[in-house]
Amino acid sequence: MSVVIDSAITAGLAALVAGVVWLLGWRLRRAHLWLSALGVATGFVMAYWRVLGRPDFPPSDATQWVFWFALLGLPLGWLASVPVAYRWVWAWGALLGVLWLFVLPFYPLLGGFWDYRVGVAYIVGFALATWLLMLLTASAGEERGVVVPLALSLLGGISAGVLFYGAKSASLAQLAGTLGAAVGVGVPLALLLRGFTLGRSALALAMLLYATLWTLALGFAYLTMGQLILLYLLGFTLALPRLPALQRLSPVWQVALPIGVLVAVGGAAVWLSYAAYMAQGASYYGY
Repeated sequence: MSVVIDSAITAGLAALVAGVVWLLGWRLRRAHLWLSALGVATGFVMAYWRVLGRPDFPPSDATQWVFWFALLGLPLGWLASVPVAYRWVWAWGALLGVLWLFVLPFYPLLGGFWDYRVGVAYIVGFALATWLLMLLTASAGEERGVVVPLALSLLGGISAGVLFYGAKSASLAQLAGTLGAAVGVGVPLALLLRGFTLGRSALALAMLLYATLWTLALGFAYLTMGQLILLYLLGFTLALPRLPALQRLSPVWQVALPIGVLVAVGGAAVWLSYAAYMAQGASYYGY
């Protein structure tokens, strides 16, 4: 029970920190671009510190990279909010930044655990998938209402379940769940504050962190490629309401579609991971 209480306290503190920063961004509109991503980063960094302690630099463990990604990814998040005329800078800058970032944690696997050609294909594939995820979902951060923060929070819960039962990594699962709680504070803020939005920067950085947790679970824990692909596809559901065909639907359907997909498909993924975990007897675990 103490573990549950400690996890709840950690998630609550992360949500509180992120909420305070976002509230400042909502009040100081000119600073919203900078504070939206900073809310995600500070909430997640604080949660990481409570869960795993102070990380080394350079990291001595793969999980420590996600802490530094929360800080190194801040410029990429800020870049997502550049004016429309300069969005090409965001697109190419994000691609180069993500490619560089994903080399760092996975380079030690090349030539050992992974053959060089296979490893390079994995790293490039991770980077391209994450780049597309950030690029296609960032605009959802401009949406008002509870749909986007609720969907992000659900994605965190689904990720936690799949990483715990599928990847067998308690630490990565707790970080994913805490990230979901941190961004989930946007739900009450959206209900209380008229015109509240998470911001493109916050959404881009949150997606980078989710993707980092997923790919680390594939490289260093027991996540399967099928589970990784499914988590990426679930991340793309946040872009569904922005599709022209779906924008012609009623607002109810625009809300129900992404949330329904996350609940139904994500819930099934967690259940299948749990069933496989129990069938294996829960006899081995990652980190």
